[in-house]
Amino acid sequence: MLSKFCKYNNWANSFLLDALIANSSSLTESCISLFSHIVNAQTIWVSRINGITPSVSVWQVNDLETCKVLLEESANALSQIEYPEVAELPIIKYKTTTGDYYETSVADILLHVFNHGTYHRAQIAKEMKLHNIKPVNTDYIQFVRLKS
Repeated sequence: MLSKFCKYNNWANSFLLDALIANSSSLTESCISLFSHIVNAQTIWVSRINGITPSVSVWQVNDLETCKVLLEESANALSQIEYPEVAELPIIKYKTTTGDYYETSVADILLHVFNHGTYHRAQIAKEMKLHNIKPVNTDYIQFVRLKS
């Protein structure tokens, strides 16, 4: 399931990015800020999984081209993770951006990343709709229907 959620997450983020680029002249700052946050958070979690220092901060606002590059890099990294049985995924030790120390399984981190993206994509869809931009349907069931 984690592998399928990874594919869904990568598809949904790419699909939304395409819509944001197509509507870039009429986007609100909040759409760009929230999408930057999705990409930054995913980049940070991938960095933690790989034991490296993240190159971005959580609420750093990027232009859409930077988002595209960061999204491709982090999506590729997520896709390259081997998804064995959940019980076999390792525990990652890391510090948060506030300096708190945690130990979390890769499975829980991945579920968080995928759920986090879904949450903020919904916020972006609402913002788009409020500003008369047609939001894209990034629901999981839409992914399943299109990929079947």
